[in-house]
Amino acid sequence: MSRTKVYRATTEGIRVHVRSRFEKEFSRPQDRHFIFSYRIIIENRSHQSIKILKRKWDIVDAIGQRRKVVGNGVVGMQPEILPGRVFEYDSACDLKSEIGSMSGTYVVQANRTMGKATPFEVVIPKFQLEAPWALC
Repeated sequence: MSRTKVYRATTEGIRVHVRSRFEKEFSRPQDRHFIFSYRIIIENRSHQSIKILKRKWDIVDAIGQRRKVVGNGVVGMQPEILPGRVFEYDSACDLKSEIGSMSGTYVVQANRTMGKATPFEVVIPKFQLEAPWALC
């Protein structure tokens, strides 16, 4: 996938990188159906392993539609990410306009050796979803 801009955010040593892409072959602009894919890289720069418990997305398009998406884990799993390791995945989103954005959080649990760790939220940076012709 060819990608251009990378969006990043770091929360408590967990860095999230996002790249998005317009998927022309799956989109039908004449029907107001625009598909965007995105790649997420979650990098654990902390000293503890973490487990992704949930995701929360806020998806907005240029015609004012807003969707909230909440679910367990990511892409059907609740991955554990050891210190110094990364977890990558690809997903997609549909919009009714050629421009939009996504942002959100992951709810993660640190694996502490002593005591029970409290889950915390890791920021997913706001990233743009744009068809190539939309900003011309």
